[in-house]
Amino acid sequence: MLVRAFRPPDPNPSMRILLEALQAGRLFELTETSKRGAFEFLGRVLEAIPEIPDDSGVVEAMFAREETGNTAIAPGVACPHARVEGINAEIFCALGWSASGIDYAAEDGNRVHLVVAYWIPDCQRVGFLKEMSGLAKAITASGGIESLRKCETLGEVRHGLLDWVTVALNESSPDARARMLRLSAKPSASDDSAPKS
Repeated sequence: MLVRAFRPPDPNPSMRILLEALQAGRLFELTETSKRGAFEFLGRVLEAIPEIPDDSGVVEAMFAREETGNTAIAPGVACPHARVEGINAEIFCALGWSASGIDYAAEDGNRVHLVVAYWIPDCQRVGFLKEMSGLAKAITASGGIESLRKCETLGEVRHGLLDWVTVALNESSPDARARMLRLSAKPSASDDSAPKS
């Protein structure tokens, strides 16, 4: 099956997928306090993306992956993901923020505040690994989740995430600056913009 808007894997996609999700308005306040609720909410957000086939089973695939190992990647940050085979498409993600944190059963015992859910076609495995590498670099360089926990609004979280993207991209090209300026000019999502589950 060929999915619309397919682009070949980006040779340097470090956190560009997360940036594109922020540009598309896919950062939401999580009202759910459980891992299951967060997966179901973000899975539905991903399934609503027109480029993702209706029969992808995103939520089920994220749960199946989680059974093989917890996807918390750093204190307060988790990256559940759904891998799909036989589809040539881009990687997509959706982000959920919980100021109080959710019980994620992470090995370190910390509550998770930022959940970045990914939909990954099998042909994009290398791109996903580069995305994770960029995210890990940004988390370390920014002081971790504590830099975001100081935020009082979802708009502030969004700006904090843009700082993380800047660290990961580590470039000052006119194209990168223009994309960041366009994104910064967009209004922040309000707390009540998230669909209720």
